[in-house]
Amino acid sequence: ALEKLIDICKSYKSGKYTLPEFQSQIEMVLLPDNFKYSLEVDQHNAVNRLEKIYYFYSESEHKQHADKVADELIAAAQAELDK
Repeated sequence: ALEKLIDICKSYKSGKYTLPEFQSQIEMVLLPDNFKYSLEVDQHNAVNRLEKIYYFYSESEHKQHADKVADELIAAAQAELDK
């Protein structure tokens, strides 16, 4: 599941998904129970941040802001993998 989350983020950054598709893909990743209070919180926050980006920023700014969310999620997932 962690690798899948990282792959989704990287795929978004490379242009495979639109912002709504990226948000939906992240939301659908089911993380193991041991991440309930760590990475799952980051995942939930990322979904919420992407929704705000979608509604509050112009379309030309979506990628710039959503890439930051993707990078942070990649870093959080990678940190869990490195434990």
